[in-house]
Amino acid sequence: MKIISKIFIILLITNVLLNAQYVSPPSMSGIGLPYFNTEIFPTFTRDGSQRILRIYIQILNDDVTFVRADSGFMAELQLDFYLADENKDFVFNKGEKKKIYVDTFEETNSREIENTFSTDIPVDSGKYEAVITVGDKNSGKQVNRKVVFKVPSFSKLPFLVSDVIFFEEFETNETGQIVKFTPNVTNNFSGSLSNIFLYFNTIVLDSNQIDSLDIEYTIRDPSNTVNQSNRYSILASQGFKEHFIRLNRHHFEGTKYTLTITVAQNRQQYKTEKFFSFYWTLSPNSPVDLKLALEQTVYIGNSDSIDYYLKRPFAEQKQYFEKFWAEVDPNPETAKNELMDEYYKRLSYANRTFSTMSVEGWKTDRGRIFVKFGQPDDIERHPFETNSEPYEIWRYYSVRKVFLFIDRLGFGEYILHPSYLDEEFN
Repeated sequence: MKIISKIFIILLITNVLLNAQYVSPPSMSGIGLPYFNTEIFPTFTRDGSQRILRIYIQILNDDVTFVRADSGFMAELQLDFYLADENKDFVFNKGEKKKIYVDTFEETNSREIENTFSTDIPVDSGKYEAVITVGDKNSGKQVNRKVVFKVPSFSKLPFLVSDVIFFEEFETNETGQIVKFTPNVTNNFSGSLSNIFLYFNTIVLDSNQIDSLDIEYTIRDPSNTVNQSNRYSILASQGFKEHFIRLNRHHFEGTKYTLTITVAQNRQQYKTEKFFSFYWTLSPNSPVDLKLALEQTVYIGNSDSIDYYLKRPFAEQKQYFEKFWAEVDPNPETAKNELMDEYYKRLSYANRTFSTMSVEGWKTDRGRIFVKFGQPDDIERHPFETNSEPYEIWRYYSVRKVFLFIDRLGFGEYILHPSYLDEEFN
């Protein structure tokens, strides 16, 4: 293995030991700003009289500023929601204050504790643009996120269907029914989970018109092959209905899937789609995904060996893959390979964050640097400089490295400046 690859493995192991349990962060999390993940969930009231927009926000403790309060520590956030229609005309705005309390200083810097907030906004069908702002009142800093979405019209249908949201953490009552859940707004899950869950609502507006609704969900892989499919019916007299569907993780051998929900009554139907993915904690079992997993070891593996095994049969590829990661496992006594887990989570994050129209995120310059070195200690952004192309400066203080990325075409395709190529390998 090349010396440079060993250096990257040492850096990865160091990161793993410092952060034993990785939490998928929002874009550019961990640099002193209140970065957050968000999910737009169009649904409706229980009587079906009003469409509503439920906006979820998730933010890690490490991304907010805490101050001493009584016997513990407190963070205070200002959440602002601004909604405009497709013509940029004002529709609705709302502000909320939230406080987070923790007992210990260690919890203030935790990347494992994630706070989830939600708010409901009344809407009509149409296309919208939401600007969501999270302000940290203790640091005076804020972050804006803009999301463009559509609230479908059901004017010709005798029923309503909400969007779909995924989750893995939930609470049940004494009968085992789910009564509360924490959404996974990234739609990205650990491969070590036994199950993941999805949730959506339906309502029949006039039970005198119809007797029942037919529900079908289908899951397809990137080749459009059906992975799972199921169909069931509900009585129209149930009115507002919450649907909880459990998906067995062991039925998924790959990493990327498309979920399609179809709700139908006779010839009238409505479809909604959602994408979700897994990051590996075990060796991929499908030939397609194993080939991708092998290709992605290029940043820490031997390129000649990778090229050789990419042309070999599946069994040989799998043997090489497992041997490669076993040799660099920082803690062989445990069943989990923390290094492999961290590496593929970084790849997954890079794909979600840095992908362009033509290049997968892990293959971009920013994605490659992120996979190799992890989250920067500091990011300096200059998106609208006068007489200058957009650029970003990433700083890694612990390893004394700085990287300059320039968007020369103005389409978000940031390229590592040639003067900083040596910085990557020295």
